[in-house]
Amino acid sequence: MTGASRGIGRAVAVRLARSGARGVALFARTEADLRAVAAEIESAGSRAVVIPGDARREEDVARAVATTVSELGRLDVLVINAGVGKYGPLEAFSAADYDWIMETNMRSTFLFTRHAVPHLKAQRSGHVVVIASVAGKKGLPHEAVYCASKHAQVGFAQALDHELRPHGVKVSVIAPGGVDTHFAFGTGRTPGDPRLRELLDADDVAAAVLFAVGQPPKSRILEIVMRPMAEPL
Repeated sequence: MTGASRGIGRAVAVRLARSGARGVALFARTEADLRAVAAEIESAGSRAVVIPGDARREEDVARAVATTVSELGRLDVLVINAGVGKYGPLEAFSAADYDWIMETNMRSTFLFTRHAVPHLKAQRSGHVVVIASVAGKKGLPHEAVYCASKHAQVGFAQALDHELRPHGVKVSVIAPGGVDTHFAFGTGRTPGDPRLRELLDADDVAAAVLFAVGQPPKSRILEIVMRPMAEPL
């Protein structure tokens, strides 16, 4: 579980644990936050493996996958959730902003799947879940770079489905609209904005993940697109 320390990542990790997962590996940059999530998981009767690291660094990702397999014995579900965003007109973005968004959102997706796929293929089972966005389905104003990163994730996942299905491995995309989390605070969102309460809750997205990974062996969910009632299409 990447981006597991807060928001959607925390909600998914805890819901998986409460739904019977034998163990959940937690990956994010802040170890103290991961320890807090681990306590929730362990209180639900599951095992938590805390792995601090940067999802943009290949050595951290390789270590995370290897540690997960070593500590838990296998890797059944990879949830790719680490992500950042910034809102504003294109001219407000620097090349550094572009690199930050693309590397956090897309490079991390590539790195985790690249290192996890050999394990999934070898066991001829498993599930890759990519937390994308409705911004990966259509272009949106003041979100050009974020949309680019999320379109890349969606296309990447669609290609992986073709590659991995013959090996018994499923690939799903969860594409939510606005979610009430810490996402983009300081880069387009303001904590305490009353409009955030109208958005999806992180646990709504966690429920969609659980639905996707809970399908019977012959069924796979390719994509779930979610929108809060307050958002127009």
